[in-house]
Amino acid sequence: MTSNSVTDDSVTGAHETRPLVPHQPDHRFERSSRLVGHAYVIPDYYEVGREKIRELSRAIQNEHPAHHKEAAAAELGYEGLVAPATFVSVVGSIAIDYLFAHILVEYEITAVMQTDQSFVLHRPVMQGDQLVSTLQVLSIRQFAGNDILVVQNHLTSHGEDVCTSTTTFIARTDADVDPRAAALVDAVLPASVPRMGPTARPTA
Repeated sequence: MTSNSVTDDSVTGAHETRPLVPHQPDHRFERSSRLVGHAYVIPDYYEVGREKIRELSRAIQNEHPAHHKEAAAAELGYEGLVAPATFVSVVGSIAIDYLFAHILVEYEITAVMQTDQSFVLHRPVMQGDQLVSTLQVLSIRQFAGNDILVVQNHLTSHGEDVCTSTTTFIARTDADVDPRAAALVDAVLPASVPRMGPTARPTA
């Protein structure tokens, strides 16, 4: 005769019976894996402003005249200021916030770390661009107790390709989230996420 329980003698000598706990499947991984291959267009667009280009250029100490003076940009054949290449990180950070707030909702952003990122610039970001982000979950796999997430962000302006970035994240699946850290993220996210709208529109 078999019993679905184990016994334990405590320090006090008491005899306790506990039911065996069956292995719990990782439903978070299963649900998130269903998103692989799907693309999501973030509602609304990010309009690239002249002063934002100048502000970022000053912050990174990029003094190229085309980033600061429209006349200098015009001499190079552009109709407005040209943004430095790192400008795509501004839109990318908004997209990442949106990704974990509305798409990969199974993961707590305070337990996620970015490990790798690559960019392909199809053309410079320009003053007046209306950048639309299309996010695609390329893969999700498990390794050493973590989930490895690979996500692509494709930026377009008026249907023209601007930049394609690929980012790899490691998500701790066994992490205890510090409530203070979660509260801090919640306080920061509303400043950026609502600019991109409340719901992502799947394209596939």
